[in-house]
Amino acid sequence: MLNFKSKNLNHYVEAGKLIDENSRKFIRNSLGVNKKKVEAARHAILSGPPGVGKTYGTMDECKKNKVNYILVEEGITDINLATKLAVGVYNLKKNQELTVILDDADSVVFGDHQTLNKWKIAAAEGDAELGILPMFNHAKNLTNHFNTLQKQGRFELVKAMKAFVPDDGLGVSIPMDRVRFLVLCNKNLEDPKAFSGAGAAKMRAGVAPVLDRMNYKRVEADKNGQWGWAAYVLGQTQPFPGYNLTNAQKTELMTWMYSNWDNLRSTSYRMVRKLAEAMINEPDNYYGSWEEKLRGH
Repeated sequence: MLNFKSKNLNHYVEAGKLIDENSRKFIRNSLGVNKKKVEAARHAILSGPPGVGKTYGTMDECKKNKVNYILVEEGITDINLATKLAVGVYNLKKNQELTVILDDADSVVFGDHQTLNKWKIAAAEGDAELGILPMFNHAKNLTNHFNTLQKQGRFELVKAMKAFVPDDGLGVSIPMDRVRFLVLCNKNLEDPKAFSGAGAAKMRAGVAPVLDRMNYKRVEADKNGQWGWAAYVLGQTQPFPGYNLTNAQKTELMTWMYSNWDNLRSTSYRMVRKLAEAMINEPDNYYGSWEEKLRGH
């Protein structure tokens, strides 16, 4: 691990190590990597503030364990989501599973009661259950989508989607018996204050049964824990393949980041990589690039 002059900073790195280890254990269970473990549920939710390794750890464990997955990020449209799911399930080999990672899913899954109900259906248990995507309630919607894909020469996507269109041509029904969902979000879903405004009570009531049927873990960390996690990960890895930062450079980077934490636009590991990129590409002026990452610059 990186060694800092400050005892407090070294203590935060130790705390960051524990955060990483605990999160990754849950992630591996959620990905089905630990085959001998009897899981309470097939699907899982990992929540926590930004900068505690939810996305980074999940992607890293997928690569290490050769997990067959698709990543669905916030902002994706319903029709593109259906396309990704259809292609992923259609291309499954015998005895193969598909892990669907819903990243930054606060609005995608927990934005309102309608979207929550959609994912409750999609994550239903049982081999006979079908994940229904009700936004495609008119055959014309699908026809237009197919025509667009065909014009783009993406015939394999059309073939995959058509495999899940019922005889009446309404909607897309994708079987979920070989799919597991891993939902990554920021909200503390066990906190009554996580939802506010119109419809908050309805959302809270709707989330409760979702937590009962899915494995759920909340990662808590303050500024020091978040920084410690980033410092721990950077100490164990290189931010970019083929470019090696020395431990002295890593320590300098993380010391500067801690000192300017409250003024940074972002404190996720993406910011660590941006700072490292400047260090690599602008060895004589990386402090200037770092200053631009502060609010108001």
